[in-house]
Amino acid sequence: MYWKLTGTRETAHMPLLLSLLMCILLLPSLSFAEWKVSGESNVYYTDDAALFSATRRLARLQDPTQPVIDSKLANQGNDVVFEPVAQIGKSFSLMGRQTRVVVRGQGFVFTNNTRFSHGSLGVQASHNLTPSTSLIFRYFFGPDLFLGKNEVRPIEESGGDPPRLKNEEVTTHYWAGGIAQQIPGVDDARVILYGRYGLREYDKPFTERDTRFWTIGTHVEWPLTEKIGMALGYHYERGLADGRKQPELKDDISYYNHFVTGELEFEFTESIGVEMALHYEFNGWTTGISEDERKGQHENVIQGDIAARYRVNEVLQVTAGFQGSHRKESFEAGLKNLNTWLGAKLAF
Repeated sequence: MYWKLTGTRETAHMPLLLSLLMCILLLPSLSFAEWKVSGESNVYYTDDAALFSATRRLARLQDPTQPVIDSKLANQGNDVVFEPVAQIGKSFSLMGRQTRVVVRGQGFVFTNNTRFSHGSLGVQASHNLTPSTSLIFRYFFGPDLFLGKNEVRPIEESGGDPPRLKNEEVTTHYWAGGIAQQIPGVDDARVILYGRYGLREYDKPFTERDTRFWTIGTHVEWPLTEKIGMALGYHYERGLADGRKQPELKDDISYYNHFVTGELEFEFTESIGVEMALHYEFNGWTTGISEDERKGQHENVIQGDIAARYRVNEVLQVTAGFQGSHRKESFEAGLKNLNTWLGAKLAF
């Protein structure tokens, strides 16, 4: 539950990235121990294809501040979404300490609104400094995420002609790191100091939304009993968009963000378990442009998740879940997104 892992404008970065991953996994000088491979497939029903990705990634260990979504881009109708996931991990000894690297590829394939289909790549590495202290590093790459057809700015007065609409797409990179410390006297409980730095790069003609962001936060992971686990998290994030330097466009999406989350996991038997989570997010827009609709405004997001799992055997696990999200910008009507899913996971 606690360490699930879920592009630039130029796809030429991919060969370099894949080469780096191969080097990490295949370096002959290291003492390798254990491989672990898993595959997962989920099928979702969503009532809003445009909000689906943002809802799915609103979680402590994913990307809760996914790009701002203008309300006029939402309400794109329901859809069935397939999610294939492949993950490979390697454990080895580095400088006499246990180290693990995990690479995860994920996709969302939309049945009707196919333009929203996209994939992502995540890498996580952990290294034990001492028996009670470890370092954690992550990298996430999400290329060409389609957000919808949005109005190009500045909108020129053209005798009543409708505004120009273009595909709005964004590529996300972020690098995250943390130091995890076991809590003395509490078995398997730990506190994690967490930080990340990221880039959101928009395709033309929305480059005024290009954003650099940084995050600091704290996580607590605590198995309350043998059957009950808890995790809590808080993030503060600051994002600065290029639009703050282009007042003529009136489109500065710079923000500060507070994100609070709580998770509970119950294991009723060795085979049956339930996970629940509640997330809250506050975005305060910081634009100082007088005619920008976000000046002095904010957004609230609240979301709840519940998922049940059944372990058929050591290899196969099936899951079912539901989540509901409500987001409200202070200057616009509220938006909701409801998702249900069924899935299966194979691990070797």
